[in-house]
Amino acid sequence: MIKTLALLKRRPDLDRAAFRHHYETTHAPLALPLMTGLVRYVRYHLEEDLLGEVGFDVVSAFWYRDARAVATSMEALAGEAGKPILADELEFMDKPKNTFFPVSERSWVEGEEGDETVFVLVKKPAQMSRYDCSARLLADHWPKLLEGFEGVEFAFLRETFPLRSNPPAEAVELRYNAVLQVRVAQVGGIEDWATELESVGFGVAAVRARRFETQLA
Repeated sequence: MIKTLALLKRRPDLDRAAFRHHYETTHAPLALPLMTGLVRYVRYHLEEDLLGEVGFDVVSAFWYRDARAVATSMEALAGEAGKPILADELEFMDKPKNTFFPVSERSWVEGEEGDETVFVLVKKPAQMSRYDCSARLLADHWPKLLEGFEGVEFAFLRETFPLRSNPPAEAVELRYNAVLQVRVAQVGGIEDWATELESVGFGVAAVRARRFETQLA
C-alpha cells in the first residue's frame, strides 16, 4: 500500500470554514472518480493552531492500493478529465503553498482514532540526516512528549520521505520529517517539549483538527 499526506493551504480571501465547505461539498466529490485504487481518503481540517507557524489548513491523507494505482490517478488528473479538478483547486486553494509527501506509518498507541485529533509536526535541523532525525525522535523525544499528555487513547506516527523528482530526491527539502497524530484529553507540556527541540535546531508545529472521511466501496 502507498500512503501520502498533503498539507493544503486556503486561498487568503477565504476563512477556514469556507475552505472546508468547498473542499467537502465540491472538490472531494469532484476528484474522487479519478482517484482509482484509493483504499482510504481522509481530510483532517484544522480547528486550532497550537504551536508554531502552521501554514496549512487541512491535512489530507490518501491510502492507495499500490504504486500502479497512484500512477493511474496521476495520469487521469494530468489529462482532459482532470482539468475541471485542477481548475477547481484555484477556487479555494493557495496552490504554491501546498505540500505533498509519501509517508511510512507505524501505530504507537492502539485505539480508536476518533473525530478530533492533534497533529505534532517536526522538521529536522538542516545538518541532521533524515535517518538520525528518526532515531532521535523515536528514542527520546516522542516518548517524552506522550508522557506529558493526559489520556492518550490513540497515537500514530508518520515519517515522510521525498518524492522522486529532478533534482534527485535527496536534494528536495521536506517541509516536515515526522508527523505524530494523537487522540488525547490534554496536551500538557507540549510548549516545553517544543522549546527543548527548537533549542537544538528542530522546527515544531502542532494543530488540533477534525476528521472528515469518505466511505469508499
